[in-house]
Amino acid sequence: MNTTAKSGEHPYGWVIVIAATICMIVSFGANLTVSVLIKPFETEFGWSRGEISLAYTMVTIGGAFGGLFWGALSDKIGAKKIAFVAGITLPVALMGVSFQSNLYAIYALYLVIGGIGFAGMFTPLLTLTGQWFEKRRGMAMGIATAGGAFGQGFIPFLARVLISEYDWRTAMMVLGVGSLVLILPALFLLRPPPKPVHAAHVQTAVNAAVEDHSDNSWKLPWTVTIPWIAAAGFFCCVCMAVPLMHVIPLATDIGITPETAAGLLFALMMAGIVGRIVFGSLADRIGALYTYVITSLGQTVSVFLFVQTGSVAALFAIAIFFGFFYAGVMTGLLICAQEAAPARRTGFAMAVVSMTGWGGMGVGGWQAGYFFDTYGNYTTSYATAAIAGIINLMILAALIWYRKDRQPTVRFARA
Repeated sequence: MNTTAKSGEHPYGWVIVIAATICMIVSFGANLTVSVLIKPFETEFGWSRGEISLAYTMVTIGGAFGGLFWGALSDKIGAKKIAFVAGITLPVALMGVSFQSNLYAIYALYLVIGGIGFAGMFTPLLTLTGQWFEKRRGMAMGIATAGGAFGQGFIPFLARVLISEYDWRTAMMVLGVGSLVLILPALFLLRPPPKPVHAAHVQTAVNAAVEDHSDNSWKLPWTVTIPWIAAAGFFCCVCMAVPLMHVIPLATDIGITPETAAGLLFALMMAGIVGRIVFGSLADRIGALYTYVITSLGQTVSVFLFVQTGSVAALFAIAIFFGFFYAGVMTGLLICAQEAAPARRTGFAMAVVSMTGWGGMGVGGWQAGYFFDTYGNYTTSYATAAIAGIINLMILAALIWYRKDRQPTVRFARA
């Protein structure tokens, strides 16, 4: 038996990583197409930015509750069947947007994109990816989520180019067809690991009701730690959503061309690819919780800087810095959920954390549009993002204290 097999890891796990990465590229990118539709919708239909931003809130509501449902279901039937449903639904919904002139129909389609298309791939596929790895789980999940960062940068950029060359309806149709072509071959590569990396304990009904918290890496009650992680994730995502959703209109408001503004988001996400891989590897070394703290700090200290300059060069520098740290947040957050939960509850735990995170994304994206409509600028929007980031850090500090108080010998590495 080779070393990889002895470690509980199999080479095919990297095929799973590739398939999951492709799905993350498409699903994350689809979520952020709203960001490049703000100005076209504002011009063509006269809708306010707050109204248009609610389409992204629909994505996050769908992602939150859909993730909870699909994550729990994936623990029972596996990821592949769920991912196929999601992989067909998402492209069809994108194509559906291209035919719409009704704001509420657009809300409904983005709810489907988030609740079935995105959520049906995100939690199940990341759970599956984590199940294929033990020692290099952080790296594997970092690569997969890096695909999401690439998609969040590339697909809105491509959409912006298509809108400039043709129109927004053509852009959405092309994105829908292209998504279907990319996703379907990747889905056929999915399969469960030959055996679970962490074998679930066989418990009686009584033991199942009162779960032994030794069956997780943190050796703490998961019913306590998962809600704590989820609360931190909510405020963290309020912070990150503001630049992701509003950096393009922020840039165009100060006279930057739409293509350059889309390039700003693209640069942010390219830095995010590096961040997700770097911080995924760091999580394998020092633990996911400390990695999450580091990335949250970097995100928080940089978010308010977006509204402190009118320089294109400065905005690109801020975007790259923010992108590098923001991207590692997701990797750290999800690995925390996987480490803190028992093996048989991993999908559910990740879904709960994802649900509150996407709730935060929805609140963050919406409040930024609301405060812009109220005050005519983004200063309050980005200040609120920074405050949310500080609250996230306060919750994480309390969680670290709780871990040290209850388990003083566990400091960095996973058990």
